Amino acid sequence: MKPAARFLPLLLLAGCQTDGRPYSPIENVRFTAIGQEPFWLVTIGDDRIVLTLAADGGARQGELATHEFPRTLPRTVDGVRRWDSGEGTAVISVEARDGPCQGSGSRRYEDRVTVRLSGRELQGCGGRVLEGSDS
Repeated sequence: MKPAARFLPLLLLAGCQTDGRPYSPIENVRFTAIGQEPFWLVTIGDDRIVLTLAADGGARQGELATHEFPRTLPRTVDGVRRWDSGEGTAVISVEARDGPCQGSGSRRYEDRVTVRLSGRELQGCGGRVLEGSDS
């Protein structure tokens, strides 16, 4: 048996280990939002806030960076839900404002979302996908 052929059964077995569920960095999702230019995804769960975004500058094309913060309960002021977390220079703020938001393609979401990460501001959509959107 050729040396490379010895690993073929292991590769085939590894390919069968997917469970078909969509990617989610958190099990019990409470809120999620997405944006483009650059791509980003924020997921708020029971115990943490996870922000995934396209890596900056020197990183290779297509790489993603993940930032995790302790979860805080949202505050609602004038109809705006806001989560603030972090300390020092690693601080995140997620604001969700009621109102339809046009996402990529024909998807429409219930909230307009602003994410602020250590001085950087990202705009996108979040919450439930509104009826009438292609899912």
